[in-house]
Amino acid sequence: MTSIDNYSGGSPALIIEYIDQLEGFQGWLVIDDLRYPLAAGGMRVQPGLSQAHLIKMAQNMTMKMRVCGLPIAGAKCGIDYDPTAPGKKAAMTRFMAAIKPYIKHCYSMGPDLNTSMAELELIAKDLNIDSVKMAIAEAQGMELPHFLSRYKVLAHSVMAGWSLGQIRAGYGVAVAALTVLKGMNIEPGQATAAIQGFGTLAKATIAVLQAHGVTIRAVAEAEKCVCTSKKCKILQDNSLLCCPNNLIPIPEIDNQNDIVVQSREAIYSTDCDILILAAIENVITTDNADIIKAGAVVPGANLAVSADAEELLYQRHVTCLPSFMAGCGGSLAMNGLFAPASTPSAQEVLDFEGHAMSGMIRETLRISAEEGISPSKAALLYCDSLERSGKPYKI
Repeated sequence: MTSIDNYSGGSPALIIEYIDQLEGFQGWLVIDDLRYPLAAGGMRVQPGLSQAHLIKMAQNMTMKMRVCGLPIAGAKCGIDYDPTAPGKKAAMTRFMAAIKPYIKHCYSMGPDLNTSMAELELIAKDLNIDSVKMAIAEAQGMELPHFLSRYKVLAHSVMAGWSLGQIRAGYGVAVAALTVLKGMNIEPGQATAAIQGFGTLAKATIAVLQAHGVTIRAVAEAEKCVCTSKKCKILQDNSLLCCPNNLIPIPEIDNQNDIVVQSREAIYSTDCDILILAAIENVITTDNADIIKAGAVVPGANLAVSADAEELLYQRHVTCLPSFMAGCGGSLAMNGLFAPASTPSAQEVLDFEGHAMSGMIRETLRISAEEGISPSKAALLYCDSLERSGKPYKI
């Protein structure tokens, strides 16, 4: 069995450090393992970002690839920079120019905190990079035109207002939550959920859960927690879920008599069947694990629950999935997109992702119950049973 220590520590194979000559900020590219032809992970723009934190994020990406059975290394990159500063795009451009050879040949970049795929691709075009994910073509043995044609499937619509690229990560989190609910013998139409976050990941998760009949009882964003004893009507407005603003507008709340606005920390003590963490890391620790009232916790955000808190929740009989499992929907979708011999439809990719996600979670929960160990430890046993060789993406 792989130990928790191996999951949470160790030295990465490659660290590229960048120091900006114009503004003096630092940035890093971390690739956790060089044994594979492809590494994948997002870019973030975050004030106070450190090399040590990116190492942890890259290691978590490695676990996402392991649990998916993909022979791909985890990676992360980012810059220590204020995302609200007017120089953000220029700063990102200079950093991406510095790591351009990796983007072209071995590093599949995606969005992360304070970045979007659209802005990454725009910068890539400025740098004469065909796509921030073009390294997939070389590793997969695809001609670049065929890769770019297949890559366009991510822009195809799969739900009203949602493209495959926008919804794939949140879809995975929602399927993870629905699978856990099934294990708890709770039908979606009878289930209640609380969501921490209101960015793209959280909104996509909400959209999928509501489509399955789950009642959203509370949503917390950066400034507040919006709670209701009934179905939250403001979230049923698809235009609100698709808006770029990550804050729930006050005028919408004022129109609902059943809405209560509390501090954002109130989300953790919401009485519900399942609590979904879809924003930032390290939000449940030993300091607040004892106040969780949900029957289960599904962390879609990276490293959202500390290892010690996971154990405390397990001791309290609260099912808590590891974030590297609930948050691997994006990786599963990429496998569903690039592994088939012929180009799949967006719906076929989503169906593949959902089937794979529900299967791995059912198996993990089975191991957890049979071995009397936490879901995180069970997930590591599950990982050890998977073969990782051959092309990066395969079925």
